[in-house]
Order: sequence, then structure tokens, then C-alpha cells
Amino acid sequence: MTEKMTSRLAIFVFALIFAVAARAVPGEGTRIMISAPSSYAVDAGKAVSDRGGNLVDVAVAVGLTLTVTNPSNASLGGGGFALVSMGQGVEVLDFRETAPAATAPDFYLKRAQGASWNGAAAIGVPGVAAGLWALHQKYGSLEWSDLFATALRLARDGIEFSGTESRYSETQKDRFNPAGLRHFYKSQQQHYRPGEILKQPALAQALTLLRDNNAAGFYHGDVAQDIVATVQANGGVITLDDLANYRVRWLQPLVARYRGHKLYSMPPPSSGGAVIKAAFELFDKLDIERYQPLSVDELHLMAEVLNRAFRGRALLGDPDFHKNPLDLILSAGYLDEMARSISLAKSIQLQPLVDKPLDDSNETTQFSILDADGNALTLTVTLNGSYGSGIVSENFGISLNNEMDDFTTRPGEPNAFGLIQGFGNRVQPGKRPLSSMSPTLVEKDGKIVMALGAAGGPRIISSVIQTIYRVLASGLDIDRAVQFPRVHHQYLPNKLYMDEFKFSPEVVAGLRQRGHETVEQRPGYLGRIKAVRLNDKNYLEAAYDNRSEGAVGGY
Repeated sequence: MTEKMTSRLAIFVFALIFAVAARAVPGEGTRIMISAPSSYAVDAGKAVSDRGGNLVDVAVAVGLTLTVTNPSNASLGGGGFALVSMGQGVEVLDFRETAPAATAPDFYLKRAQGASWNGAAAIGVPGVAAGLWALHQKYGSLEWSDLFATALRLARDGIEFSGTESRYSETQKDRFNPAGLRHFYKSQQQHYRPGEILKQPALAQALTLLRDNNAAGFYHGDVAQDIVATVQANGGVITLDDLANYRVRWLQPLVARYRGHKLYSMPPPSSGGAVIKAAFELFDKLDIERYQPLSVDELHLMAEVLNRAFRGRALLGDPDFHKNPLDLILSAGYLDEMARSISLAKSIQLQPLVDKPLDDSNETTQFSILDADGNALTLTVTLNGSYGSGIVSENFGISLNNEMDDFTTRPGEPNAFGLIQGFGNRVQPGKRPLSSMSPTLVEKDGKIVMALGAAGGPRIISSVIQTIYRVLASGLDIDRAVQFPRVHHQYLPNKLYMDEFKFSPEVVAGLRQRGHETVEQRPGYLGRIKAVRLNDKNYLEAAYDNRSEGAVGGY
């Protein structure tokens, strides 16, 4: 046997071993299935479904419960996006945070390095409460007040703190304001350990006000005053008017096509939809399916496609403030040029696209729900960093985001995720920062058959792309597709990130020989998927990423 044949055999055996070892049975049902970061949240959704709630009622209950169980990333102090399909068509709900009125393009140039990440100046106007209320207003069937039971009970009686949340809170000790330590630590020195009971009576009061007064219970009155007082006392600029003036937006999704399916994804201010659409068009042009899964050839092409799909990201921004050149970066001519620039023999890095003079988020949470009728919702919410800004509201214990770091705060410099942002994403009052959140729905023959999204900063996008690809092109069930080894390339920096210990040394060496600077990353770095799928037997499959905590459930 030749050396080349031996190497190929080793790669095939390694892939086969992984496929067997990672094989798990997805959660299955025939009526409705939920994939979420917390079993508490899944149980809350099932309880609402039992009471006759529709899919959106279930989603709101899941979202409210996550504000209690996942304070590091799903707090009322964050924002997000959702794709929803209830009977016909797909709509996008944008409840992303907005820049306070007192900000400006040079806001952070006048402040210390890191002010967009740490402390109250990093906080954008939150959108979670408005987003959940807007979903319920448009599609809910039960009373709004009927959706709070589980969240309120858990806030008052306590939750078993998860290992992930315990680690997150432990790492924030030096970032928390005194209120953060008071609400999320047993004492000034001791965080809650895994399995210990965290009670949040102050948050229960905020949720009660939200229940009794709908979104006004958050954006006006005691909760709003608590947020503003906390932010301003710590050097931030959010005002009561900023909160009172917050509005959600209903948008239309971007649509891609692949192997007889329609892929509905986020338009700007998310960059996810544009990158996803570009990637699948390039997959088609390169006929990537003919290459063996996890082979050097396939992974090399996957990396080069991601590189080019991400290349146009720096041109994007909030569509209310910036004309997004989607007709350029998604045009047939541009994508043909990108496909021609890819060589199977070696990695090639292209020059940046520059919109205007450039010299002038990680801790998300995701849940997905799908029912047998094709109703679906996939929602991603974030604080950006773990516990966001490190600022927690004094009276109600609400973790507040640091989404301002997702703007171009210091032009030409990378943000916390290594992304170089563009001119269209500069800070402006009322503007929403560019995001990587990519909730996505997949349709076949007019029916939604997959709902998914991820946490993990820009790796969200590449995780969603590869999970869809593994189902549609490789024929995997949803659990195998979610657990499959992944790579990530975001154009800048010019590095290929890989799941640690999931690729054979021969594959890694082969990629390096083609010019890739490979970087192996710990579990969870390359995204954390939550997904539900309707399979060919009309069973609902649900899976959560074993790179993180999660739960699935339904009927």
C-alpha cells in the first residue's frame, strides 16, 4: 500500500470512528419539539403547550424562563432576533439593542480602551422584553399573563445553578459592579457552585411588573428607573427617554436555495443571512458535495468558501442608517468571481473590500421550536459577552449587555471577536449594531422542515451553515449534523479555526500544507447549535450541541 493510500485510509477510519462515537439518537416527537439551553426552559414550553398554547406561546414561555436560568446570556438586559413562521410565510423580528441618544461615531475615541466592552458605557438599550411582547401581540393565543408561571416560580424558589452558569459567574468577579456580586454571589467572595440553589426574588419582581403591565412594565416605571440609575451611576448614558422610545422592527428574511430547499435567514443588521446565502451559492458553484466528508479537499474548500462569504461582512450595517450593498456581495458576477478565485491546491487570501475609509458578540443563547404543521420559531438572544458589561441593575438584578462593542467603536481595530468592522457600522444614536446572530428556517415544498440557530459570536454563522449542509448534502439526522466536527473562517484574521481533537493529524497537516494557518479550539468555541427538524418519516427530531449544556423535549 502506498503512503498516499495509507494516509487516505487513516483519514477514513478516523472519520468513521468519530461518526460512530458521536452517534446519538435525537429527541423525537410528532406534535412539537423544543431545543433549548436549559431543561427548565423546555419544561416551561411543554407546560404551556399542555394548556393549549400555540407555538409562539411556547416560545415566549421558553424565553422568559431563560431570563431566570441563563442570566449570563439571556437576561432581560439583552436583545436579539427571531424568525417565525405561523401558517404562511416567514417573518423576521428584530429586537436588537440600540445605541443611546447621547452616543456618536467618536463616542469611544474619547474614552479609555475597552470602554465598549467593560462597564456602563458599553450598554445598549435592551430589547428582549419588547421582543417577547411583540411576538405574543402578533401571534400568541393564551393570555400574556399565563406564560409567566414557570419563570416566576423559578426566580422565587430557585434553580440549580448549572456548571456553565457557575463558571461564567466565577470569571466575572472582577468585572461585576457591587450589585452583580450581591445578586449572583453567595458572598462577596464566593460564587454559586454547580447544583447549588440560586434564588432571584428581585428578578421575580421585575417579571411580575412585566407580566402585569406588558412591555411597559420594563420600559417605564420602576424597572426603567432602576436600569437608568444603575447605568448612569456607573458612567453610562442611557436615559428614561432611550428606554421609552425603544421599538422592535418586523423585517423580511433573506432567502437562499440549496438542493430543493429554501433557506430563510437574517437580513441586516445581522450579517448572518448574507454570509449564509453567499456560502450556499458558492457550495453549488464548486460542487463541494463530490468531496468526501472531513477529507482535506472538502475542509479546504469549506474554509475557502467561508473566507469569501465573510469577506463582504465589513460592508454591512443597520439598514435604517446605511445602504447595504447586498446587490454587490450577493450578485452572480461577484460570486462567480469568488468561486474562480478558489484553488483546490492552495489557500488564497483576497484583498479586503473597502466601503468607505476604514481609517476614518460571544455569549448568546439560542432556542428552536418546530411543530408538525410546519409552524416554527428560532430565536437568538444575547448580552454579547458573559454577563455583558458586568453591570447588574441595583434593585432588580438584571444583567445588562455590552452590545456597543459590536459597533465600529475604533475604526480599523478588531472587536472582542477579532472582527474588523466597517464604516456602515459606526456608532450613531438609535442605531443597532451589526450582529452575527443567525436564526434560520429551512423550507421544503412549502413547509418548514428545520429550525436552528447557534450561540458563539461569528462562529454562529459557520456553525449554522455546516449543520444545514450536513443534513441536506450528507444526509445526516439532526443530532449527527449538530455534533459533526466543524471549522470556522471569518476572512480576518486569516486563520482556520478547528474543533479541538476532532480531526486526524493527517487532515490538519494536509490543510497546513495548502497554506492554512490552523488553530484548534476548545469545545464550544466553534458555535453551540440548537435545532429541530421534520424528517422524511414526518417525525420531529430535536438536538442540542454537545459542545454546551442543553435540553430537548416535546411530544
